[in-house]
Amino acid sequence: MKRFTTILMLAFAFCHATSIEAKSLVLVLSDSTRVYFLLDDTPIMKFSGNSITVDTKEYSFTDIVRFYISATDDPSGIEQQMVKEDVKWEGGSLLLQGKKKIEVFDVNGRKQDVKVTTTTDKTLVDTNGLPKGTYVVRSGKTSLKFMKK
Repeated sequence: MKRFTTILMLAFAFCHATSIEAKSLVLVLSDSTRVYFLLDDTPIMKFSGNSITVDTKEYSFTDIVRFYISATDDPSGIEQQMVKEDVKWEGGSLLLQGKKKIEVFDVNGRKQDVKVTTTTDKTLVDTNGLPKGTYVVRSGKTSLKFMKK
């Protein structure tokens, strides 16, 4: 019964996502990881047994603590752009003016391990170790999307 209720809730939420101008489907896993699926990318959801597959990633219902459709959680969105704060590229690194606490995520919401060097007047984020792809740099409530080619 729990599985049926979960499936019904997921289907209902997914079907109504466009009516609330949603940006992403967010799965919160038991290890506190948040996995984002952008609705603009029209993810394909399949239910099978005790699991859900979104695009090519499979998740057990027991691993999903909660899920929601969000109009504000968008790991690739730039709601308040850091670009306004004078961001520059310098030798494969992102240079931000001022001392900032920085986090880097891939488009699926997984935090990336990058070297961040902070001084009193600038923050340098070394992106050289990241594979090709799209990433989001977050500092507080501001974010910046970049693509490494």
